[in-house]
Parts: sequence; structure tokens; C-alpha cells
Amino acid sequence: MTNPINTPCAKDRWSSLHHSLGQFLRQLQDLAIPGYFSYSLTGDAFTDKQKQNPVGSIFALKLYAMLGERKASIIQPIIDRLLSFQCPNGTFVDPFVLHRRRLYSTLSHLKRRQWPDFSGTQYIRAETRQAYSALLLHDVTPHIVLEDVPTRPDEIRRFLSNLDWSHPWGAGGHFSHLLFFLSLLHTSRRINEPTFQQARMAATSFLNDLQRDDGAWYIGSPSPRQKINGAMKVISGLVVDDLPCNRTDKLIDLCLSHPANSMSDACDQINQIFVLRYCDRLLDHTYRRGDTTSFCKKALEDWQEYYYPNLGGFSFYKHRANDRYYGAKISRGLDEPDIHGTVLFVWGLSMLKELIPIPELVFLHEIKT
Repeated sequence: MTNPINTPCAKDRWSSLHHSLGQFLRQLQDLAIPGYFSYSLTGDAFTDKQKQNPVGSIFALKLYAMLGERKASIIQPIIDRLLSFQCPNGTFVDPFVLHRRRLYSTLSHLKRRQWPDFSGTQYIRAETRQAYSALLLHDVTPHIVLEDVPTRPDEIRRFLSNLDWSHPWGAGGHFSHLLFFLSLLHTSRRINEPTFQQARMAATSFLNDLQRDDGAWYIGSPSPRQKINGAMKVISGLVVDDLPCNRTDKLIDLCLSHPANSMSDACDQINQIFVLRYCDRLLDHTYRRGDTTSFCKKALEDWQEYYYPNLGGFSFYKHRANDRYYGAKISRGLDEPDIHGTVLFVWGLSMLKELIPIPELVFLHEIKT
């Protein structure tokens, strides 16, 4: 197989990425609304730009952090717009997404014989974490910090036990949110050190009991896709405070046993790279390095099919923008890049350059999110 890093086409493509991403972000802006960024290039379904689509601003902040952009004239309007979506209880909500996802969520939960989440609690928790993490990348902590978080060991065990670990992608996401919010409560001095340590110990103890021989965290027999994506979510909670985990060699085996192109969209592909990156770092870059290098080179080659060099962004699906966000229909899914696919693949590239040498991408900053 040709090494994609050394082919002229790949080298030229990634060497111009910094300029192309800046161009793409400028195309997504609406200059009449400071801090606004479209979700997709032309196919958005949002009807009120003033009151909808905070996720465009969230992803713009993350992209600018990875590009190392710190100019207040660029960043501050985005921060101000995002903060305008914060509710009195500290949560961040897009009313458009909240409304549109209700039917989708109801049908999905009924198929799984679960009580529907009519209130949108899970979406609100996830969106709030997204907003906080984007703001923290630019050294901004909201004045109102979400406090509706279990902090006592018994509350934490109950919260984690009530998650559906036969679907570890979703359950792992809520484990990750829990660790993120506990850390934020601690750093913002809403909880003291003993409370924080006891809470974190309860969460990680539950996690250790749940881990299986293949390194992933689940019950039943979920698909490899569920296992890998679920592992990414769990680990994204652990990395908030740089916590280790067990069986990292088994997690690498799990990822390498499923080729990157067998995973269908941007989330799948980047989640897999995230698990590899974390476990490879914990094992001091010593375990299955040849296989990991080959895997990453193949991923780098495959990702070119999601990239629009003339437009500067990536699409969430191959040759198609993402059309749903937390189940809500938010775009027409046209053959064009979107900010969601772009932020994920750029994040993936920032991790790939830590796994294999890619001189053309040294400008990218790896982030926690």
C-alpha cells in the first residue's frame, strides 16, 4: 500500500489545511449575527438564527482552539453568543433541537421498551457538556455552573446503575458527562476535595467492575461498533483529570480488529482513533506499534474522501453533510461539508499526528473535549 503521508496529493492537501479551515469557517459565518456559524454550508434547517444553532458556535470555538486562534476580535463574539443560550439553572439548550428531537427520541425509546425522555434531560446534559468544554478551551468558566449532578457515592452508583450498559455508547457518554461535571464542580469550588475524591472513586470503582476481558465496558453482547464508541465515551471522561484505565492493550486489540473504513461516519472513525491515541499513550507507545502505524496511515488515506479541499471542510458522512443532531433534523444532508464533520476530523487529525509523524499537521493543537 502506498504511504499516504508521502504521496504528493496527500502532502499538498494537508499542508494547505490551515488556510482551508480558516476559509471554511469564514464561509459559515453570518456577519449580521456576531458569533453565528452555520451547521452546514448551504443546507441548514434552522429558522431563527438569533435563537437557534448554538452548536455552530460550540464547534467553531473548538476548531479555533485546535488552530491555536486566540484573537479576542474573533473569539469573544462567539463566546458571547454561546453564553446567551445558557439557562438560569446553568444548562445550555437549543429550543429548535429540543423540540424536533422529541418525536425521534420517543420512537427510539419505545423500540427499546424504555420510557421516553420527554423532558430531553439526556440531550440537555450532553449539550451543556459540549458548551462548557468549548468555553473552557478558551479559559472561560460560566458564572453559573450546573449543580444538578450526583456527588454522593450512593447517588453516583444509582445514577450509573440506571444507565443501559447493553448500549455502551449512550451509557458511556453519560458516565463521561458525570466525570466532567464533577471535575468542573471541583475546580469551580462548588464541592470540596474530600467530596470530589469520594465521588470520583465511586464512579471509577463502578467502571472497574463493569470492564470486560476485551477492555470495553458493557453488559450483554453489544456490537463491536457499540463497544468501541462506548469505550471512547468512557475514556473521554477519564481524560478530564488524566485518570488511567485497565486493559489498555485489549482496547488496542479491539480497535485494530475493526478497520477504520468499517466504521460508518465521523463519530465512529474519530472515536476509534481516540481510543487508540489514549491507550497508546498509556502504554508508552510500545504495544503493537507497527499495526497501529499501518492502521493510522490507512485512516489518513480514507479521511480524504470526507474532505472538500476547494471548500475547506469535511462532511460528517462520506460525500454528505450530517442531517440529524441528537435525532433532530437540522440540515438537508447535501453533498457538502458541515461544521460537525469538520470539527471531528480535525480533532482526529490532531490525534493522528501524535500517533504517526505528519509534519504537515504540526500546527494543530490536540484538545480535551
